[in-house]
Amino acid sequence: MAEGSAPIGGIEISADAAAASRRANYALAVLFIVTMLNFLDRQVISIVAEPIKRDLGLSDTQLGLMTGLSFAVFYTTLAIPLAALADRWNRSRIIAIAIAVWSLMTVLCGLAGNFVQLFVARVGVGVGEAGSAPASHSLIADLFPAERRAGALGIMGAAVPVGAFIAYAGGGYITEIFSWRAAFMLAGLPGILIALVIWFTVPDPRGKVSLAKAFQPAVGETTLRTALLELSRKPAYWHLVAAGVLVQFVSYGLASFYGGLFVRVHGMNYGELGWKLGVMVGLTGGFGAWFGGKVGDMIGKRDPVLPLLVSGLVLMIAAPGMIAAIYAGNANLAIALLGFPTFAATFYFGPSFAAVQALASDRTRAMAVAIYLMVAGLIGLGIGPVFVGGLSDYFAGGNPDLEASALQQALMILALFNLWAGFHYWRVWVWMKQKRA
Repeated sequence: MAEGSAPIGGIEISADAAAASRRANYALAVLFIVTMLNFLDRQVISIVAEPIKRDLGLSDTQLGLMTGLSFAVFYTTLAIPLAALADRWNRSRIIAIAIAVWSLMTVLCGLAGNFVQLFVARVGVGVGEAGSAPASHSLIADLFPAERRAGALGIMGAAVPVGAFIAYAGGGYITEIFSWRAAFMLAGLPGILIALVIWFTVPDPRGKVSLAKAFQPAVGETTLRTALLELSRKPAYWHLVAAGVLVQFVSYGLASFYGGLFVRVHGMNYGELGWKLGVMVGLTGGFGAWFGGKVGDMIGKRDPVLPLLVSGLVLMIAAPGMIAAIYAGNANLAIALLGFPTFAATFYFGPSFAAVQALASDRTRAMAVAIYLMVAGLIGLGIGPVFVGGLSDYFAGGNPDLEASALQQALMILALFNLWAGFHYWRVWVWMKQKRA
């Protein structure tokens, strides 16, 4: 280019920026679908839990093990090595392989003939889903600048309630018309197609890196030990982890027994329950994730830590709303009141994960997300449903006539954990304010 042609150069720069923005937005759209399918395949078991309980003769504790711990053990522990791989290899490839694995295992859930087979298939779903989130978050962090990152992560977080809507509405309808087995099979099949879309159409900005090279040790590479050493000096990160544990403890503990609550207490059929729950979760959860991301971007410009304090306050307000829903006099009122905890359970997504990315260094982004997801998932997702199921069985004392009230008591106790989560967000806010002072 000749000297003095700055305007042309300026146009070229703008064109490059526009092309990069289009690539980033396309990748975000595809990752939205990935996250949607992630939670569809993960949560469809919630709406079909009651017919599985009756068909296979399970207790509430076994339901908790099947919906939570079976999925969480490998989902959380494999997240660390797969996050380490995501820091070195092609993240699009990792996500594509992950979705293909978990989709196949979801189909196999529909073929299970007993508790052990279903438990093992759910373990397989967790194995597949372990590779998705850390690589997705790391990819988003590279594709979007810091000032747009919370909004992008909030949009991706909005896929969670959309996936849950499809799981509840579609799963309930299919279970009512056909069977719980058909619900699993239809939930798993679309993931195979999306895996191919990611593999061939979503390039990683990192470029082509061979798998053999990715496994070669690099000088100064980030390991779990070095990541933990770096993050151990940042108490705010661990308060974020603790808050994430408690949010997931409540949300997954509640979601795992949606069917039990409404079928036992209110006598709803699965088709009606599915679409009503789906609409509630889709609207309030989707709005919560979107609004949380927008709040993170808007008020975060003026005060980067204020969105975290707002997240804590939202969770604390959600506790009485959840208790009111559990003891509501009719099913429609109960579903409406559940909008409070559902909104709170997604509002935190954008501000929290933006804070995780801000606290981590460039080389520990994926690892920081993986550690967060490992601890939050293993305790929150893994133990939350078992906690509710165990309490419910304890309060019922083996009496089938007490199953409804026993489950209500267990869920009421669960709601109080939202207050504890709010405390940890307050501690994050205090620490980060002190560091900025």
